[in-house]
Amino acid sequence: MAGHPQQRHGVSSGLRDRHTELYPTAKVIQARLAAPRRAALLTSLVLGAAVVRALLLPIGDGFSTAVFAASLLAIAVIDGRALRPSPVAGEGATPAWRLAWSVLLGVVVGMLLIGPAITDRLADRPIGDFWSWAAIAAIVASLEETAIRGVLYRHWLAEAGPLAAVAIGAVVFSLIHLPRYGLTALPLDFAVGLALGGLRSVTSRVIPCAVAHTIADWGAWFWA
Repeated sequence: MAGHPQQRHGVSSGLRDRHTELYPTAKVIQARLAAPRRAALLTSLVLGAAVVRALLLPIGDGFSTAVFAASLLAIAVIDGRALRPSPVAGEGATPAWRLAWSVLLGVVVGMLLIGPAITDRLADRPIGDFWSWAAIAAIVASLEETAIRGVLYRHWLAEAGPLAAVAIGAVVFSLIHLPRYGLTALPLDFAVGLALGGLRSVTSRVIPCAVAHTIADWGAWFWA
């Protein structure tokens, strides 16, 4: 009929021939269908990096950690979204005072995470070995947060909402530490993951999560 797209079997020619530029709704539907697969794929990549780290551990802790850190960095770079502000996640240009507040909140959360262990005896480790280890721990913690509270959080937030993003991040966080700390530490790691995910949700930033994670790791040097 003149003035209307040709139809066959009740489907317009534009949709039948995949002319999605004529029907922007089709593009939206395709993107929504593809996004959960991408979120799941990225989640499996992060977990896979932890498995590779565990397999390489007999070669050396330093080497396995370097491969793990490089893998997380590669995931963040390939995804790209973790390196750009996301309006969906409440990100964007941030006043200096608000950024400082979020970092301060990260410090508070980090101190709360190590608080229960402060009453224990100090670990018998030489302080001279702390500084090089602390730098490596800060880098690895920041990359873990970039991958989990950056890449994964954004994708799961867009597809399943904040509760799912926080919960899935906590599950991934606990699983990637399973090979090193065992099943007994799994509930604690999951709780820490929930705290870091909540911090991400409140501040809309990855930086305070990295700060809290780093402080918790540093505290483990002295009290774990």
